[in-house]
Amino acid sequence: MSTLLAKEFNSDVQNDKLIDYTLIRHMLRSIGNNHWSVSKAMDEYDVPTEQREIYMETIADKFFVS
Repeated sequence: MSTLLAKEFNSDVQNDKLIDYTLIRHMLRSIGNNHWSVSKAMDEYDVPTEQREIYMETIADKFFVS
C-alpha cells in the first residue's frame, strides 16, 4: 500500500470513529421530509461547529449521488 493511500485510509478510519452514522441517518431523513438544507439539519441536531466539516464531507461523499 502506498504511503499516500495509507494516510488516506488512516484518515478515513479516524473520521469514522468521530462520526455518528445514526445522527446522519436522522439528518438525512429530516432533509428529505422537511426539505431542509444540510446546514439546517446540522443546526437542528446540534452538530458541534468543529465537527460540521467532517459531517458535511461524509454526507456528500457517502450519501449523495453526483
